[in-house]
Amino acid sequence: MERTNYHNLLFEILHELAPVPPDLWSSILAVVEIRSYKKNRQLQAKLLDLHIVLEGIIIKRWDDAGPLQNDVIDFISKKQFILHIEDVDGSYFKTDSDVVTAFISRKNIIKLMEEHPIFANHSNYLIATVLNRRSFRGRLLKMPAKDRKTTFGKEYTEANFHCSISDKSSFLGISASYYSTI
Repeated sequence: MERTNYHNLLFEILHELAPVPPDLWSSILAVVEIRSYKKNRQLQAKLLDLHIVLEGIIIKRWDDAGPLQNDVIDFISKKQFILHIEDVDGSYFKTDSDVVTAFISRKNIIKLMEEHPIFANHSNYLIATVLNRRSFRGRLLKMPAKDRKTTFGKEYTEANFHCSISDKSSFLGISASYYSTI
């Protein structure tokens, strides 16, 4: 298999989490799928499958949000992870730009951990990161609106630059018109 720039980026991301010995990397290359999605496409995956974003921005949204509800739950950008739990929490992931991900199925994640115990370190970090990001919005919504907007700009630089005001304001729990004035 020819290594692409996306494979190199995936290696860099995983190596930042924990060492990636050559035998583990070979096993990862055997099971990873590099997937491309056009803007406004919904990601499909089974429970606990993994996407690692290599390029672009994905928005996590509530599946049944009404017109008066905030539907943006999170923004996931380059070098960030999606552990699919849509079937459990009533959400979905939709691309906000053209996106490239590295996809590993839950079955293959388990296989990698069984064959390479060090991969459990990677998996634990991925899970902890996803859980931490899920709680970030709750902490953000406790702040005054102006502080929310400032903190969002620092923590979500790509989304702040590329995403629509309506999506950013939805995430921050304020109206788009108020967002534009603060």
